[in-house]
Amino acid sequence: MMVLCLDFGNSQLKYACLAGDQLVDWGAIKEANFLSISSICQNKQIDSIILSSVIDVPTDLINALKDFAPFHQLSSTSLTQVNYKEYDKTTLGVDRLALAEGAQVLYPNSNHLSICMGTCITYNWVVDGHFKGGAISPGLMMRTKSMHDYTAHLPLISPQMDFPLLGHSTVSNLLAGTMSGIRLEVQGFIEEMRKQDPKLVVLICGGDAPFFIPKLRAFDVQFEAELIWKGLAALAKLN
Repeated sequence: MMVLCLDFGNSQLKYACLAGDQLVDWGAIKEANFLSISSICQNKQIDSIILSSVIDVPTDLINALKDFAPFHQLSSTSLTQVNYKEYDKTTLGVDRLALAEGAQVLYPNSNHLSICMGTCITYNWVVDGHFKGGAISPGLMMRTKSMHDYTAHLPLISPQMDFPLLGHSTVSNLLAGTMSGIRLEVQGFIEEMRKQDPKLVVLICGGDAPFFIPKLRAFDVQFEAELIWKGLAALAKLN
């Protein structure tokens, strides 16, 4: 069974095709229209489509996808393996529903904290299959861009794999504040959560995760680049 998963985020429109639990194709979509999506489906037998979107999606695209294959748009009313009796599911972004579901699929018998490092950094905490809570903070580019946009003289910096704890120039100060700031934030959440649950599984994903994974290895984290796709594929089957 081939599932086409669409993830329309604030910064990118992404897709992935999964056969069973195997990722067979993935990439970015230029525009939210059927022509862009149909081009990636050539020579593929798409059995179902699931869409997770935090942006408004044109009605004509939704209708075209429904005509193309069995279609589900992820929402707060979607069926999930994760239980939301203790949390107001209607206030949770669909991207976070997919991430929590992916973590539950991968670690059904463990408590887990999934951290996605994208436009925003999101934290999703699940205990015994129940969603307990989370957090949202500004992501890497949001931090660097806001310091540039809201000041008269601070430059717009580019992320670097090697960054200092403290800087010795304006640029290195900005790198320290953003890159080390995020690393320390994530590390702090992990340490505080592990005080409550020493066996907590911590999963990290998202486009900015590779910048920080090398400095977080000591905290026993799992880098799961395909986490949202695993969650969406599972949700497609469930719905």
